[in-house]
Amino acid sequence: MSALLDHSRRALRLLHGGARVLEAKARGGSFPFSMTFILTHRCNFRCDYCNIPAAADHEMTSAEFKRALDELAAAGLVRASFSGGEALLRRDAREIIGHARALGLQTSLNSNAWLALEHIDELAEILDLLVVSLDGPEPIHDLVRHRKGSYRRVIATLEAARARKLATATITVINPSNLDVMDEVIALAQQHGNYAYFQPAYDDCFDHHKGFEAGLPARIFADMAARLQLAHQRGERVGASPRFIERLARGPHFGDCSTCSAGRFWGTVLPEGRVIPCHLQEAGLDAPNGLELGFAEAFRRLPAHKRGPGCAISPYQETDLIFAFDREAITAALRRLAGARPLIPART
Repeated sequence: MSALLDHSRRALRLLHGGARVLEAKARGGSFPFSMTFILTHRCNFRCDYCNIPAAADHEMTSAEFKRALDELAAAGLVRASFSGGEALLRRDAREIIGHARALGLQTSLNSNAWLALEHIDELAEILDLLVVSLDGPEPIHDLVRHRKGSYRRVIATLEAARARKLATATITVINPSNLDVMDEVIALAQQHGNYAYFQPAYDDCFDHHKGFEAGLPARIFADMAARLQLAHQRGERVGASPRFIERLARGPHFGDCSTCSAGRFWGTVLPEGRVIPCHLQEAGLDAPNGLELGFAEAFRRLPAHKRGPGCAISPYQETDLIFAFDREAITAALRRLAGARPLIPART
C-alpha cells in the first residue's frame, strides 16, 4: 500500500509540475522542474571520450546536497537526476537519492554500473530509472573503459534491475572506437527490456564550442539518425523521439542554445554548489553558487540568453523537446519512466 501511495504522490507532483510549466511559459517565467545533481566529478574509469574526472575538486556534503534538494523542491522541483563522474563513489549517494525520493520527486541515476550491482536492492527502492553507460559489445566496451569485466557488470546490473522491476536505460556515446555498435546495443535493449539512447562524443565535456571529438566522420550524424529512424519503424527499444532524430540528422549544426529551455525549466547543480544550465555551458560561465545565494535563487539568476551552437546530447535535447510540449517526446519520456513498473498504479 505504501508503494502505491508513493507512486501516486509522485505522479500527482508530475502532473502539477506540468501545469506549472504551462503557466510559467504563458507569462514568460521559469522554475526548476527538473535538475541534475552532479554528486562528484571523480570516477573509477578513464574512458577515452571523457575528461570529467580531471575536474574533480571540492564536493558538497550530504547535508548540503539535501539542502539543495529541499530548497529546489520548495521552488517546484519535480524530477531529480543524479550523475557524476561516478555518483556511487560517494558513500552517501544512496542517502542523498533517498532524500529526494522522500520529498516525492521522480528520481534517476546515471552510473557506469561498476558499483550499482552491490546496491541494487536499495537502488530499486529509491529510483524510478537507472541509466547505465554502455559502449558496445564486450571487447569494445572494456577497451573504451580500460577495465576488463566492466561489460559483464553492465549486463548483470541490467538483469538484476529487471528482476526487481526497476526501469533501466543505456546511454552509448559514439566515438571513434565504437562507430558501428548501434545494432548490437539495440539488440541488447530488446533482450534486457531497457531503452537505448545514443549521442556523439564531444571533444570537451564542459565546452561544446570546441566541437565534436576528432575522428568522428562527417557522416556520423546522418548515419545515427537513419539507424534510429529504422529502429522506430521496427518498434525497437530506442529512447530517441522522432524530433530528436530530426535534429540529430542536421549535425554537426543544431541551431543555437538561445532557445533551449535549460536554465528556464531545468538545470544542473555542480559538486561544489554552483548552478548552471547544463554541463556543456560550464566553461567560462560565471555561475551563481547555491551555497551562497540559496539554490532556488541561484537558478533564478541563470542567464536568460545562453550562447552556443546547440548540442547533440540526447537527454538535453529530449528534455528541451518535452518543455516545447512535443507530444512524441513526452510520450517517450513517460514510457521510459514507466519502464517495468507503472507510473500511475492500477487499482487493485
